[in-house]
Amino acid sequence: MSILFLYSVIAASIFGFILGGLNIIIGFLIPKASRVSVPDDGQGPLKLLLDKGVIGTSIYTVAFSEKKLVLRKLGSANLTVVTALLLALLGAALAGYFGIVVGGVTAFSLQEFVTQRRRDRINKGNPLEPSGSGDLEYSYNEIEQIRMLRNRLQINLKDRVVRIAISRRYPRIMGPVLEKIIPARIQSDALPSEKAP
Repeated sequence: MSILFLYSVIAASIFGFILGGLNIIIGFLIPKASRVSVPDDGQGPLKLLLDKGVIGTSIYTVAFSEKKLVLRKLGSANLTVVTALLLALLGAALAGYFGIVVGGVTAFSLQEFVTQRRRDRINKGNPLEPSGSGDLEYSYNEIEQIRMLRNRLQINLKDRVVRIAISRRYPRIMGPVLEKIIPARIQSDALPSEKAP
């Protein structure tokens, strides 16, 4: 009995040490995301870039120009859920409740690492050029209305509505820029300003 207990303590310690170390390494490798970027020169086609927008279970980087809105796919929450489930089951088998928590945290860290790598690749290229499957592009001519709600950007197209979940902090920064770049005919409500509470 004591040998099994000793084995389980050793297995839990090794599992926790390995995944804990992996989480720390990933934390050092992932730079802090820029969140909302407004190019300083204003001369290029890119006018506004969001580091993260979510539609359903897909994660995108969101880019605005004077003519279109482009969403470049970064990843899927489905992959995170599957990874978290697998690591949680492995953790439960090796380390009990502690293993479940460490496995779930590690899955989230891995998803953020992969997302940041894709984001870096997109930012080194042209964020306004869709290049892969899952990327979306909407010309302002296709859009009937854009509404910015607290944590959502709602794009009304002729045949459907696209809702992009964003951080609650983004609208105050985005509002003044979007007022300048998107056509007035598709702005629905007054867009929030940086000074709004």
